[in-house]
Amino acid sequence: MIEMSGGYNTDDFPRYLKDHVRGCWGMRDLLNNIATMLPCGDYKVMRQLRVWFLHTHGQDVQIWGMDIPAKKVYLMFLLGTFRFPISWEDHYELMHALPILWNFGKGLNETVDVLEKLKKSHSRNSILSSKTSALKTYIRPIKQSPKKPTRKKARTINPMKREQLEDPPSPSPVFY
Repeated sequence: MIEMSGGYNTDDFPRYLKDHVRGCWGMRDLLNNIATMLPCGDYKVMRQLRVWFLHTHGQDVQIWGMDIPAKKVYLMFLLGTFRFPISWEDHYELMHALPILWNFGKGLNETVDVLEKLKKSHSRNSILSSKTSALKTYIRPIKQSPKKPTRKKARTINPMKREQLEDPPSPSPVFY
């Protein structure tokens, strides 16, 4: 998945936050769809599967991944972040980006290999046993992802009011 928060060199922070959360929901939905489409696959193979999300904001690029390390637990992790070099003066940024992009490429290759293993285990297990696998029990129930807000509210994050930041006075105990 790829998500771009705003145009090139923009600094739209509220949109960046919403797109970041959208990436988390999207990766979770991808893992759920894979488990639903291949319900007879081995869970040991499913635990090795990782999905990826590229998030860009201005010149910054973040590469996120998600997997299911344990039953009903989704682990989202940051593989790396770097600034995309545009001019030659920023060429040192490319040296920082290369190891991250290399690891991302290796991760994509591993994802393809694990998906192939999962498909084979699904085919093998569906032929060997007529009962459905418990792979669906390892994911959380699929709920709707949050709907995309529209119009003016799509880019608004309301700041907290001062009253909300301060705790109300606690009632003092009454002794008789």
